[in-house]
Amino acid sequence: MPKNFVIIGGNGAGMSAASKIRRLSPEANLVVFEKGEHISVAACGLPYWIAGVVTDDQKLQVMTPQIAREKRGIDVRILHEVTQIDPQNNRITVRNLEKDVTFAEPYDALLIATGARAIVPPIPGIKNEGVFTLRSLADGQRIHDYSHTNRIQHVTIIGAGYIGLEMAEAFRYRNIEVSLVEMADQIVPAFDKDIIEQVKEHIINKGVELNLEARVSSIEKTDAGLLVKTSIKDIQTDMVLVSTGVRPNSELASHAGITLGKSGGITVNSFMQTNFQNIYSAGDCAEHHHLVLNQNVWIPLAPSANKGGRIAGENMAGQKNQFPGIIGTAVAKVFDYIIAQTGLTEKQAKATAAYAEIEAIIVTAGSRSHYYPGSTPITIKLVVEKSSKRLLGAQMIGTSDVAKRLDVFATAITAKMTVGDIGMLDLSYAPPVAPVYDPIHVTANVANK
Repeated sequence: MPKNFVIIGGNGAGMSAASKIRRLSPEANLVVFEKGEHISVAACGLPYWIAGVVTDDQKLQVMTPQIAREKRGIDVRILHEVTQIDPQNNRITVRNLEKDVTFAEPYDALLIATGARAIVPPIPGIKNEGVFTLRSLADGQRIHDYSHTNRIQHVTIIGAGYIGLEMAEAFRYRNIEVSLVEMADQIVPAFDKDIIEQVKEHIINKGVELNLEARVSSIEKTDAGLLVKTSIKDIQTDMVLVSTGVRPNSELASHAGITLGKSGGITVNSFMQTNFQNIYSAGDCAEHHHLVLNQNVWIPLAPSANKGGRIAGENMAGQKNQFPGIIGTAVAKVFDYIIAQTGLTEKQAKATAAYAEIEAIIVTAGSRSHYYPGSTPITIKLVVEKSSKRLLGAQMIGTSDVAKRLDVFATAITAKMTVGDIGMLDLSYAPPVAPVYDPIHVTANVANK
């Protein structure tokens, strides 16, 4: 008898798992339940569609339900919400949102890929018309339509993390005025403050009004639009984007007795299994093992969601493959700058008991040979364990050639290399591409001294 595979959630992790299961088990019964209207959305591209750089939101849909059904043989059911998991009887309860009908679905193996949702802080007036969060394609469509229909001239963004900065750039690209409000004393709190300061000056020069150490107390509806009241000033605006982070959608799992970690994300082992052997989890709802911290963490990023989903799908179909873990590698474009990081920041490393003494250095070096036109400065910060000289983390900013250099450090951290090892790497050289001593070499050699 064919096995019944059930997946809750139709985005990166869920559809990666479904595709892998179908390839390995072509005769199995396979169904994906998705609460929303879309599957396989490249959500990281939403700011660029809202900006107008990407011309059609359909380009952000990697796969549609119709393609999944007709070309891949995956029974995708959108607008179906899973309301209960019953691990004792191996079944779930599903509500068809269009027909308001509830039914039970049995499973032999289940994947929970419910993702994450935007945090909506309890600010008075946050439910007013014109206040948005950005997480899904539907969110992006609402923001896109509202900003065009109402001819928005000014937007206030609450939160200066990755999405907040990307959306600030998106609106400025459309010549919309932007006020950015952040309660921390720096932009991108995930970075160390000393390396991110020059990016702060850059976004101010691009016309963003930046308000740091500012707490929003209310959002009021006025005749002129919306009034955002903060601890340092009031901001009259036409539209508000709340970008204060995300949290895992793990309540469904928790109510079923599935173990959660400290972050609230679902706990899984290296095979992507939960505490129930035939229930797996992957994507932004799950924690992953951090290779530097040597503990489970919740860092919701697309690469780990897709890879974790693939591993979960393979193991659900009978294989025994392990997901090795993550180090939190991330990159973002902020106007003319690229900012990237991997491993631990200095703040994180010093707060980690596993590493006794930490050294951190910052070096700025040219991206090409000094005599070749177009060389731009790249600033790199390395975080090193003093006794072993093992690289624990790297942060990098610059206007060109940043992301792939950061990937060298990500590889080095994964391989537990020392800064001495990195300083002797046989990297490519040509004047239009890199100097003889690449910024990677220069920074590693300084750290090694």
